[in-house]
Amino acid sequence: MVQSLREIIELEEYDEASFKEALSTFICVKPEEEDSKDVMRFLAEDAIPMERAGLTRTYLIVDDEKWAQGILQINGYFSIALKVLYFDKGLSKDVISEISGDESRKNCPAYLIGQLARSENAPKGSGSKYLNIALEYILKASELVGGRLIYLDCKPGKKKYYTDYGFRFLQDKHKSDLIQMYCVL
Repeated sequence: MVQSLREIIELEEYDEASFKEALSTFICVKPEEEDSKDVMRFLAEDAIPMERAGLTRTYLIVDDEKWAQGILQINGYFSIALKVLYFDKGLSKDVISEISGDESRKNCPAYLIGQLARSENAPKGSGSKYLNIALEYILKASELVGGRLIYLDCKPGKKKYYTDYGFRFLQDKHKSDLIQMYCVL
C-alpha cells in the first residue's frame, strides 16, 4: 500500500517522536554505501520538514498487513518535487527543444524524483515497482497541471537501470559526482 507522508502527519493521533523513530528504522539495500546512507538520512531527518514546507511529497510503501495492525513497516519510498531544471551551456539544442519545446531556453520546469528506495527486506525487483508507482503519480499531476519533463539525479553506475525505464542521460550534475537522467511524458 502507498501511504502519503502528508496524510500521516495530518492525522489527529499523529505522534511526531514515535513516527520519526519509525522512519529512522528504515534500512535500504546496501546500507553501508554512501548513496544508501543519504537515502536513509533523508527519510529520517528531511522528509517531514520538507513535506511541511511543501518542497516535496514523499510516499511510503508500507506492508498492508502490518499497517492494519498499527505497525509501520516501510518496504520502500519515493519523493517527488517540482523543480526548475537548468541546462548546461554545452547541451545540444535538439535535446533542449525536445525537452522544452524551445531550443533557446536555459531552463525548464520539471518533476524531480528526488528519492527512490526499497528496504533491504523488500523483495528483489520491488524498486522497479516503486519507480512505476512514482511515474504514475507524476503522470496524474501532469494531467492536472501540465508539465512534460521528469528527471532524477543518480550515480553513473545506475545509468543503465534508469535507461531500461525510458530515461536518457541529460548532463552531469554541476559540482557533483552525479548525472542527470530525464524522460519526456
